[in-house]
Amino acid sequence: MYRGFYTAANGILNEQRIMNTISNNIANVKTAGYKSDTAVPTTFAESLLLINGKTSETGTIRYRTLEDTDTDLAQGTFDNTGSRLDIALKGPVYFNIQSYNNDDVLLTRNGQFTIDAEGYLSLGSCGRILNAEGEPIQLGTADFKVSEDGVITTADGRTITLGLTYLPDDTAVDKVGDNMLRPYEEFQTGNVPEDIEYKVMQGWYERSNVDIAKQTVNAMHSQQVFNSCAAALKIINSVNQIACNNLAKIN
Repeated sequence: MYRGFYTAANGILNEQRIMNTISNNIANVKTAGYKSDTAVPTTFAESLLLINGKTSETGTIRYRTLEDTDTDLAQGTFDNTGSRLDIALKGPVYFNIQSYNNDDVLLTRNGQFTIDAEGYLSLGSCGRILNAEGEPIQLGTADFKVSEDGVITTADGRTITLGLTYLPDDTAVDKVGDNMLRPYEEFQTGNVPEDIEYKVMQGWYERSNVDIAKQTVNAMHSQQVFNSCAAALKIINSVNQIACNNLAKIN
């Protein structure tokens, strides 16, 4: 009966984590450059219930755990704003951001930029945009144009190349905030291979890649599983109470 408790409780905890992940995706459906997450299930042997390394008569039970999430790096759709400070990337490349909190270089697809108080091209309170040499881009003006290959030309004739980093869609990443990424593996900034096609689009920004219909279906399914596990837990608890009462009467 203890196994029934473990299995039902395990299901409740896992589905709660799944629903939390789905809820976060839905909450960020309008966040520029946001990449949706999926809870990744794994399993572990029922080692706490095994004695002296022996399995039960029914074999080893394996429970699901949700220790990690997988981030979908697929490209989102684009919106045209006409703003010179909105820049979108078409293709598997990312803007390089120097975080205000530390010297880390983070990656993002959020191109809704601003000009900060010191004239640097920045992403709000997140950090400053880097050029191809890894230095913050100081424009001092919002009067500039960006070519499709990422060259910024200011009204006074200066040219600055955007720093971009190539990430394949299957790259494992760690999220920082809502829409900035840090690859688990070492990726050199400015590492865009010559055969990789991309396009820089001024006056556009990339929306999140959250599929709201898919997330809604997943949420409904997860809620159903959660309710089933909760109902099973109540039934198991009732059966245990009956068994304990009967045992007490016998004794």
